[in-house]
Amino acid sequence: MKIISFFSWRYIPALGLLILLSACSDDQTKPSKASIIQGQTLPVYANNAGVQIDVRDFLVETSQLDSITATHGLVIEKRSEFLYGVLFGSNDPFVNLVTLWTDGVRNDIPFIKKDEMTASLIYDGDAENVQIKGEFTNWSLQDLKEEDGERYYLATIPKGNFQYLFVENGVEEQLDPNDLDVVSNGMGGYNRLLRNTPSKKAPRLSLGQITEDGFTFKANEKLDQLYVLYANQKIEVQQDSLSYKVDLPKVDFTNRNNKTQLVRVYGGNLSGIANDLLIPVQDGKVVTDPDQLSRTDHHAQVLYFMMVDRFLDGDPSNSSKVDDPEVLPQANYMGGDLAGVLQKINDGYFEELGINTIWLSPITQNPEGAYGLWPEPRTKFSGYHGYWPVSNTKIDDRFGDRQLMQNIIAAAHERDINVILDYVANHVHEEHPVYQNNPDWATDLYLPDGSLNTERWDDHRLTTWFDTFMPTLDFSKPEVVEKMTDSALYWMTEYDLDGFRHDATKHVPEVYWKTLTRKIRQNTDRPFYQIGETYGSYDLIRSYLSTGMLDAQFDFNMYDSGVSAFAKADKSYSNLTQTLAKGLDYYGHHHLMGNISGNQDRARFISYASGDVSFDEDAKAAGWTRDVMMSDSTAYDRLGMLHAFNMTIPGVPVIYYGDEYGSIGANDPDNRRMMKFDDLSERELKLKELTKQLVDLRRNSISLIYGTTEIVSESNGMLFLRRTYFDEVTMIFFNENPISFNVVKKPGDDVAVKTVNAIESKTHYQVPAKNFAMVQLKNKK
Repeated sequence: MKIISFFSWRYIPALGLLILLSACSDDQTKPSKASIIQGQTLPVYANNAGVQIDVRDFLVETSQLDSITATHGLVIEKRSEFLYGVLFGSNDPFVNLVTLWTDGVRNDIPFIKKDEMTASLIYDGDAENVQIKGEFTNWSLQDLKEEDGERYYLATIPKGNFQYLFVENGVEEQLDPNDLDVVSNGMGGYNRLLRNTPSKKAPRLSLGQITEDGFTFKANEKLDQLYVLYANQKIEVQQDSLSYKVDLPKVDFTNRNNKTQLVRVYGGNLSGIANDLLIPVQDGKVVTDPDQLSRTDHHAQVLYFMMVDRFLDGDPSNSSKVDDPEVLPQANYMGGDLAGVLQKINDGYFEELGINTIWLSPITQNPEGAYGLWPEPRTKFSGYHGYWPVSNTKIDDRFGDRQLMQNIIAAAHERDINVILDYVANHVHEEHPVYQNNPDWATDLYLPDGSLNTERWDDHRLTTWFDTFMPTLDFSKPEVVEKMTDSALYWMTEYDLDGFRHDATKHVPEVYWKTLTRKIRQNTDRPFYQIGETYGSYDLIRSYLSTGMLDAQFDFNMYDSGVSAFAKADKSYSNLTQTLAKGLDYYGHHHLMGNISGNQDRARFISYASGDVSFDEDAKAAGWTRDVMMSDSTAYDRLGMLHAFNMTIPGVPVIYYGDEYGSIGANDPDNRRMMKFDDLSERELKLKELTKQLVDLRRNSISLIYGTTEIVSESNGMLFLRRTYFDEVTMIFFNENPISFNVVKKPGDDVAVKTVNAIESKTHYQVPAKNFAMVQLKNKK
């Protein structure tokens, strides 16, 4: 059994003589007028070649733009009315600012130069036809280059580990799992591994103390660049050696759409980019109590995703199955509707669970008939899921009507709960009038070589059809972009929605997302959260995250690592740790990515954890061919560990309906069983209670919402994470073996200690094997 001892926290030494740190050559005047850009300007990532920006992504009225400046000699080139090139030199620092000036007011955008390396991956086999695919190609096949008889591929990657495969004659190469350069792919096979491990660690920033006028922070080594942004405006920093003091200026925030303003800190040096800091501020004071936050503070969200048809039948009068003997019951409508959602809002179900954002599956009208065919045991499908729209604005008759939807939003808002809607833009059903009247608005169902253009997720991702009855829209046509963005805008203007979950994000080109986001900002100033669904590489996922497109995407890479660590019981958290670190590097240490407990396209986590669904089988076939049960109740503890992980890492936790108690099932549609509210087993009730406790800790811990993240240690079947926000520290342990630890207080400390899932005896704590524990320390002074 491991013994860990630590003190509650460390104090920053008192600041001595303060020196003004000037990290920028342009105007240093303190701002008195707030930035006109609502929300936070997400960092722009670029390589040495630079990047192109569109000022319409940032400014609702581009006529307000006076000029653009940049730091450290970055070159700005005007290329058209709205487009500007930002060019980097090879020796330019990692962290920079580009400033849009509007009537003398600065609007600052962080620019991060990618810290990358290029490696030559040499193929040493003798196959005639060889290609490569990997995380750095978005798993699409790429041809090799040949020079002097050597076949190779040049891969450019940031720091971290990246998986790939050489593909010989169309067949994946078989790899020796004992080779040090291979890693499990999580599905029973192996991939090669390309590693970029920097020789030096990047600098680290940590929070210090809250002061009367602001706060302090420090760095562990000298910084060459440092920028502090207050609601998108650079402000002054006072420096004393490696310690820094920020006094918040007085700014007129009457034009801002949220009470909370965010302070962000970015820094770096030749060793790399430091972790960013995020500090919420209200009325000129640093926020210390989560009760000060509201549903419009997106970092404080906890999402709950429900498939409407499978949640609750609140109005049996609108229940109607597809009358087709070829549709098995699992693939037919089960009666859930908007009335059921409203009932559970009014019953307080979501409030009791601690949820402050509910995500509804698509509610637009779907076809009346059956489509598709699963070969064995031969069944067609209904549109119960909502992803086959025949209208983009009409609510499906089986779900309810306009008034019900308005009542849901009003009831949710009364309880300080957001409502976001799942919207499908990529495709329509073949019965949709858009396709019926404009068949040329769809991409081609057949490729030039005559092959069917269906499920070509990577090599033809912007044109592929999901099925032969689901035309993918051709967004290269401006009229299609206008029509579909207007249809999405309808939901935002006609209903007081708080955001969208966007289906099939990577299959829709950037022009759609930019146009939609621009229209949203032109039509409302309320905070609006947009999160996308993309399976693919980190670069592909991040390419949709920007001030002009989406706020976040679901982190499926993180989920896959979580499944491997917690459901497979690998006895090692190494891959999970690497994935967490890579995500922080890619998306920032305070991102809004969705950390899911499961979704409608994967077998239930708990059924993998119990062994009732095997990792090396077709999980969808398993749902059709046998009745998946629960054979190992320790799977509930495993799911509890995943919930704990999601609730404590940066990002937005997302609970897939039923995962609060451990709904079982193989893949679609077995993972979409009807929700249970009553007659839960003892283990289900216990997990539901634990989930409520974890959500409560997340919602009421400022360190878990805005704190810094440290991977303190990972070895021998134990992972130790620490989240810190000024005088609040939350420590999280995940362990395969039993552990115990002590909390040692300094003399004079007045510290409140809160624990979850740990056996407590005064200052000594124990955690059983294959479990987790959280300990939170907070200074009560």
